[in-house]
Amino acid sequence: MKYINLKWLSFLAIFAIFATSCSNFEEMNINPNKPVSVPTSGLLTQAQANLVYNFNGELSQLGEQYVQHLTQIDYVEKSNYNDDGISSFTGIYRAGLNDLKDIIRINSDEDLAKDVVKYGDNVNQIAVANILTTWSYHNMTDIWGDIPYTEALNDEILTPKYDAQELIYDGLIAELDNAIATINTSPTVGLQGDLIFDGDMAMWKAFAVSLRLRIAMRLSEVNSSKAGSLITDADFASAFTSSADVAQFNHLASDAEANPLYIDNVVNAGADNFAVANTLIDAMTTLNDPRIPAYANASVTDGTYVGLTYGVGATNQDDVSLPGDMYAAQEAPSILMTAAEVLFIKAEAAARGYIGGDAATFYNDAITASMEYNGVAAADITTYLAQASVTYDAANWEQSIGTQKWIALYGVGIQAWAEWRRLDYPVLALAPAATTTTIPLRRAYTSDEYSTNFDNVSAAVELLGGSDLFTLKIWWDK
Repeated sequence: MKYINLKWLSFLAIFAIFATSCSNFEEMNINPNKPVSVPTSGLLTQAQANLVYNFNGELSQLGEQYVQHLTQIDYVEKSNYNDDGISSFTGIYRAGLNDLKDIIRINSDEDLAKDVVKYGDNVNQIAVANILTTWSYHNMTDIWGDIPYTEALNDEILTPKYDAQELIYDGLIAELDNAIATINTSPTVGLQGDLIFDGDMAMWKAFAVSLRLRIAMRLSEVNSSKAGSLITDADFASAFTSSADVAQFNHLASDAEANPLYIDNVVNAGADNFAVANTLIDAMTTLNDPRIPAYANASVTDGTYVGLTYGVGATNQDDVSLPGDMYAAQEAPSILMTAAEVLFIKAEAAARGYIGGDAATFYNDAITASMEYNGVAAADITTYLAQASVTYDAANWEQSIGTQKWIALYGVGIQAWAEWRRLDYPVLALAPAATTTTIPLRRAYTSDEYSTNFDNVSAAVELLGGSDLFTLKIWWDK
């Protein structure tokens, strides 16, 4: 993955000025027979930035706390599940998803498409917008459960209904299939405004195939035959295959454009600052895991890796390990998906009998890809895999894959939380001052939904059993 040197915040500022000047077309003295459109490259940049800061910011950090990768230092309410559903999806719909909708609309209009083809082949702009839209809805439905989908982003429907997760999943698979089929990997015009793959359409296609595999495997416990059919139909060779294959958003060396963890630990220190949880550090120490220096910084006090007791907090953050620079430095990238995750899916697919091949080999490949991404030397990888405590256990593959995938998904909090819920490994204890009887299994709907879309959110809650609780399982969590 190439690092992108584009000063994207400045680009967004210029785009915002342009978009504002074009916001009231009907009041401008323009030729009504020649439609005007905004630069779709700016819309793409703006959408990617908005979605990444939403999903890889607070929402990812909540996931990382629930699976005990991270824990709060000063204010431990969230680590003890006492934050009353404050996270909201409203801004995701209004900003990032709406920008992607506009990209699709403009490139689907015969007249407007001719004006914006200079920002990338029309079919590729539409495909990328659909892939990012799918990624966004997938994250949201796995966080909240039923959400607005089929009626969302419709200007004529102010109070969209909530769709069942099963229907949403069907829609997501269909959207990805269409994007995979239509992407042109040798475009006439390169894609502009792309801060994830720098316009590399082959990587966008690989990401779409990989994302489809993730979504398909998420069905394994609720509809194994369907999951198996979707995975058998997939082409693993077209997905992410090596540690160099990663979907990530690259941040820049300024406070406004920085990595979300940097913003919380440095820019806004004292509010939502985080340390690495003892649960993760202790597990990795027991396994002699060489990724610890990438995941955590040594404590300032004594130079060793010290996990902060989960949910308790610390009086002096110098005594514990803060998140490692690779994940929390100012320019550290936000991860959407890595090859390690795909290879764990491949291992599980073999273990479940969905595909042929040796599950143990794919399991070792997945760990290797994670190690390589985190800069671990080949000899250290070999030593790690040779340990009896790491060796794949075919008789209890859920524990083997679940535990190692939990470690590998550090930095991808929403997915780490989802996979822990699905596979039930590792076994995690409640926070000492937990306000619920179980680790949260979903997010509650927020007050803005109850105030603006009461009837539809109430109908969704009724399907949950009448209570909007963190402790209720979502559809695929069996």
